[in-house]
Amino acid sequence: MSDRIERSQLEDLLRKLLTTDTQVPLGETEVQPGDPRIVAAVNEVVLPALEALSPDEIRRHPMGDVAVRFGPDSDDGFLIQTYIVSQHANLMDDPNAGSIVDGRDYGYDGPVAVGQGATQGKGPMAAAIAAVDARASSLTRPIWLTVNTEGRSSHGGSTRLLDDLGVRAAHGVVSIGTDLKVSLGNRGRVDVLLKLRGRSSHSSQPWLGANPIPKAAKALVALEDLSVPSEHRSLGPVTVTPYQFSCSPLAPHTIPNEVSIVVDRRLLPGESPGDAVAAMAAHLKSSGVRDVEVIEGVSMLPAEVSERSSIVRTLLEGLAEAAVDPETIWSPNCFDAGYACSKGIPTPMFGPGRRSFSGEGLVGADAVPIDACMTAASVLLHSIDRLCGA
Repeated sequence: MSDRIERSQLEDLLRKLLTTDTQVPLGETEVQPGDPRIVAAVNEVVLPALEALSPDEIRRHPMGDVAVRFGPDSDDGFLIQTYIVSQHANLMDDPNAGSIVDGRDYGYDGPVAVGQGATQGKGPMAAAIAAVDARASSLTRPIWLTVNTEGRSSHGGSTRLLDDLGVRAAHGVVSIGTDLKVSLGNRGRVDVLLKLRGRSSHSSQPWLGANPIPKAAKALVALEDLSVPSEHRSLGPVTVTPYQFSCSPLAPHTIPNEVSIVVDRRLLPGESPGDAVAAMAAHLKSSGVRDVEVIEGVSMLPAEVSERSSIVRTLLEGLAEAAVDPETIWSPNCFDAGYACSKGIPTPMFGPGRRSFSGEGLVGADAVPIDACMTAASVLLHSIDRLCGA
């Protein structure tokens, strides 16, 4: 592990991040762009930490996203994306504890930092900032360190950083919890809204109306036969999953005017959301489902990075140098790596903290090992030295 990483500074920053409220509020599922709490967290906590590193340029978006450049102004550098919104561990007794305690109660050896977002984004953010702080004084290529404020499970933050702020790079990494493994890719997804029209009437006189519920049932059955691409060798199959069903209006003994179904269509590398939606619409039509409107909703792109790419090689080298088994994985969920990959920036994911949590860990407790944050910082520093050093 590099002796250039300052453990006490990393711990202090991680405490500050964890004591700052950046959660998706309980009872809600997303945070809107420009949310005042999130913008305040960036302005009051993260941005001062970045300014203290003496960057060569700071670009800011009105929605709160920040891109900070170190080194020369060129397009051949290294982009490290970090995240500030906390989406899990919503039922922690003290979500903004920011305490460092013995890790045994959380299933870890050694000290851990406890607080909402520790394993998802804040531990990885602290590690990334510590790595950039320890960079060599002379850089031949730029390092871009970004703060992504996305809180809606979309590529909104990435589009603001890469498109609106114009960040360009030759290599990238999404700094997020992966158990210190290098994630080579993930499936994408598109939400497909199906609206099936009918005509309301009282349920005692159904012949006066046109019930859309049987049409919805026919659509659901038809989706079971939807043709999809062959299974990916590492990511597995495409899935087509209806997960919301609603009728409107809801009234006593009333046949609805409309049924809405939201379908989660997972995407494999090489697929586009628009093509997947068009294929679903064509299939429903050919299956005889009438009066259905098929609407493309929020999407996230799939990602796939070669194990032979420079960024993956340097991350694996850094792990070996830190005496950690250099492993690669494929992630089952959607992340922002897909958008950077679509812009020609090979972008794996890497960071300290659990890659997945379930049950109690999803809602009740969040902790990240300090040693893992130090290791992640050392690995990122190794990549910085190899990709951007003199």
